[in-house]
Amino acid sequence: MAGYPQLRALKGRAKRSLWGKQSLKQVGEKTWFDSVFDSARALMARAGALPWLSGPGIAIAILLICAPFALVDVPPLIDIPGHMGAAAIEAAGPGNPLEQYFTWKWVFTLNIGGGVLMKVLGAQFGILAAGWWSTVLATGLFAGGCLWTIRMLNPKGGHAAAWSLMFVFSFPLLTGFLNYILATGLSLTAFGASVWLEKNPRARATMLIIAQPVAMLCHAIGGLLLALLVGAHAFGRAMDELPSGWRFRDFTNREWVKSLDWKAIGLRLWQACWPLLATVITIVLWKAFSPPVKSMNIWRWDQKAWSFVLTLRDQSKLLDFGTSIIAGLLVLVGPLLGAKWNWRQGLPALTVFLLFLAIPSDINGSSFVDIRLLPVAAMLGLGLQDWSGARRPEWAKAVAYLGMALLAVRLTVTAWSFSDYAEDYKKQLSALTHVEPGSRVLAFVEHSCLDESWRNTRRDHLASLASLYRQAWVNDNWAVPGLHMIVPRFRPGRNFTADPSEFVWSRRCAGGWRRTVDTALKAAPIERVDYVWLIDTGMPQRGDPRLQLVWQEGRSRLFKVRRLGIPKWDSPNL
Repeated sequence: MAGYPQLRALKGRAKRSLWGKQSLKQVGEKTWFDSVFDSARALMARAGALPWLSGPGIAIAILLICAPFALVDVPPLIDIPGHMGAAAIEAAGPGNPLEQYFTWKWVFTLNIGGGVLMKVLGAQFGILAAGWWSTVLATGLFAGGCLWTIRMLNPKGGHAAAWSLMFVFSFPLLTGFLNYILATGLSLTAFGASVWLEKNPRARATMLIIAQPVAMLCHAIGGLLLALLVGAHAFGRAMDELPSGWRFRDFTNREWVKSLDWKAIGLRLWQACWPLLATVITIVLWKAFSPPVKSMNIWRWDQKAWSFVLTLRDQSKLLDFGTSIIAGLLVLVGPLLGAKWNWRQGLPALTVFLLFLAIPSDINGSSFVDIRLLPVAAMLGLGLQDWSGARRPEWAKAVAYLGMALLAVRLTVTAWSFSDYAEDYKKQLSALTHVEPGSRVLAFVEHSCLDESWRNTRRDHLASLASLYRQAWVNDNWAVPGLHMIVPRFRPGRNFTADPSEFVWSRRCAGGWRRTVDTALKAAPIERVDYVWLIDTGMPQRGDPRLQLVWQEGRSRLFKVRRLGIPKWDSPNL
């Protein structure tokens, strides 16, 4: 028997394992050989992987996921233009007009991954290329980390890997949460590496001690996932290594339970988890040295409920909603078809899902914190569902090939939408050819709502590109103290300095209490700016003699402000 030496080695190790020297008499020979067989099967599972989880397979999948970005210059993800505008402010040197309007102050905060990456790339390739490459690298890391984790924990049963990849282009990425996507990609990749390095504890500990602060500095919640996943996997592994049948014996044979070597179990958990102290130290340092922020934690339970519907919201309600339903059914029905999770496969996904339920929706000025976690839980739940033991092999193959086909459809739709967004961005940004460099641009953009369209226009932060292309002031930047590095110097009005002052709603979406473009213009400090840029708002119902139309495209307008005898310059410190 070729595998007999391996089985003998496993038997010798098991005698010294968690349940102690006397366990053979108490557990029984049948349970012993069941445990040996399970360990042998796990050993054989590591010998290879499904084709799409091989090295070339993962590389091809990452390239396909990133392919739509080849069609655009500015990634059409809602927040990315805002990140690029912020990078332009950071890079503004002496004599740049942006220095009159903004101050950039680097602070120790757990939300700087994208900013640092853009600074490094921008110094070599320029801000426009840096924004593109930062987004592509974060997306590739997100997808690659997902597949790498599946490869490490479920190499023979990851037939639903393509279903996991559908959640790459989900709410966090489509919204353009660059810091979060970068941190989560790092966390997933480092988690997979920690499993790969389990036989080399010193290298594993070193890697985790370095990776955790880096991921946390990119984004607090995305970085926290690394510690969460490592801890869940360590606990799940300890559960899997307990002898077969221990749960039932717990109720019938207390003496048998007492014979378990709980000290050895605790030691194994400590050896696996002690590097996670790096996350604790990072949080302590952040609390000690970061600027004070206004603490505001809000749970939005309706938002948590809607996130199940909106996580895959993209171009087609039928395609997106249908994909979500089928993916949910796959998780629920899979066990009836023979798919399963062991503890180490199931606990990471379950832990992330429980964090999604427990965490506040808004934390210290950062919104949509909880809904960002749901796609990661879906990725892990689908990808780590082991289909290798399905009752019929054709069922596992059907899951794999149906997932690949649907993923191909979704990527095709995404690529088509990117091309369409690129054309729309080009039309909207043509307004900037009429803006003098160094000007002050007060922008209002109509915010998309579900009552009007499932498809998001993704123009929410397009106005920030005025800072990149025309070195202009614009009221579209993020400037929450202690969270963002931008400090506005020019303040034309109390509520018209930074995000979200640029948002207006259509009359259909306003609902009687949100402001429309007419409401915003009525209170706007028009006399203190040079241009008013209305993006997809339509023409205001009330005219203003101070506004001279200089450009229009569809429902968008650019007005130059007539001074009417008012001095042109206002102090930046106003």
